[in-house]
Amino acid sequence: MRDLRIVAFFALIIILVVFAPLLRAQEDFNLFNEAMELRIQREWDKALEKYESLKQMYPKSKYADDAEFWSAYILKEQGKDNDAFKAYQAMKQKYPDSPWADDAIMHQIGLAEKFVKQGQDSYRNFLKNQLKSPHKNVKYQAALSLGKLGDKRAIPVLKEMSNNGDRDMRSVGNSLLQSIDDRRRQNRTQIKPIPIQPQKSKTDKKKNTIKKPPTFEHPKQRQAPTQRPRTERIKPAQKQQPKRSTPPKITNPKKKVKMD
Repeated sequence: MRDLRIVAFFALIIILVVFAPLLRAQEDFNLFNEAMELRIQREWDKALEKYESLKQMYPKSKYADDAEFWSAYILKEQGKDNDAFKAYQAMKQKYPDSPWADDAIMHQIGLAEKFVKQGQDSYRNFLKNQLKSPHKNVKYQAALSLGKLGDKRAIPVLKEMSNNGDRDMRSVGNSLLQSIDDRRRQNRTQIKPIPIQPQKSKTDKKKNTIKKPPTFEHPKQRQAPTQRPRTERIKPAQKQQPKRSTPPKITNPKKKVKMD
């Protein structure tokens, strides 16, 4: 009887060792499946809670990288673009060999294009670095985003797309190349020649005014300087002296007047 108990005890241990991982795998699968159903129903908050529980309870689960990817996807659907971009970046660093890694980069490229259009030009370097990716899909997607932004650095990859891509890629690549060329021509026509201005004479540092060069005129053409009219002094009026009256001439009474 004692031997049977010992055998049953060891058999129970073997069962736990062998079947425990299977039971655990079934639990994380059920949790992952519940999160997927909530995501399909667009119940973002509940789905995000399920994914977070899966990552905390089963960090070594084979569904952990799926949970990381779909958590970032939910943040993007909720309009939290900056958090989604960081979550995709963390997923790539944590699971670089995951089949979701390339998809994470593709979503990041779309977000980076959106950020550049909003004025965050620093994300343009992220797009430029993806042009060197060994994965063709990533490289082409980055070239498409830069082509939409009118960045001429996308031209080599766009030419490669137009030559080696499928029918849709060739069409899109050619249209973006044409749009970039049109923008470059438009920018050239908008550049106006800078008018050449005459050299300015030296300025007076004290008065900060421009000194005009002296003008030379012919001596005959020079005008006499205008002088102020002098005020003439008014002489006092002189008293007029009365004229002396001459006495009447007195004829000689003794002189006779000749009678005719």
